[in-house]
Amino acid sequence: MKKAAGGSADRKRETNSKPAQGAEALAISAVCIALGVVIPFFIHPFGWSPRVILPMHFPVFLGGMLLGPVSAALVGVFTPALSMGLTGMPTAAQTLRMMPELAVYGVTTSLMLQLLPALPGLPKRAGRIAALGIAMLVAMVAGRLTYVAVSMLTAGIQDFHYYMLILIIPGIPGMIAQLVIVPPLAYKLQRVMDRS
Repeated sequence: MKKAAGGSADRKRETNSKPAQGAEALAISAVCIALGVVIPFFIHPFGWSPRVILPMHFPVFLGGMLLGPVSAALVGVFTPALSMGLTGMPTAAQTLRMMPELAVYGVTTSLMLQLLPALPGLPKRAGRIAALGIAMLVAMVAGRLTYVAVSMLTAGIQDFHYYMLILIIPGIPGMIAQLVIVPPLAYKLQRVMDRS
């Protein structure tokens, strides 16, 4: 009976991983922000377009999966701001648009996982990873709409098709890479956090 109860508790903990708190949340936030600065810095010299690779988005989504909504939003705000201050990339105008976009990525991912910690009807690992992917998809839509809305307000360009051509369509390869890489990575990291 004890073993069965223990197994049940383990399954519940695995599918309802709580976001990091306190010092752990601070450390994860710092690592995600640092990765958001370092990854684009090493991507740019190869001539790869950030609109295609979306390098800064990877650690922000990861933060959204491991952190509470407030911490995840702060990761989204500080990552482009610190990157601009340290490396000059992105530009100031781009940073002002990216800060709310990435904040929405982080907070939406975190909130979605609170609403749907695991997809029912699937094995526990698959159900959790599926929920992580669904949270990312919802956050991608919300974040992109936020970027377009802020851009239309600040740049004065009202043509939505313009943003589709220069922003959303080129970023599809990066979005696919995020969906393939980030949920399984977050799942593994959450398992480590749950055991600690």
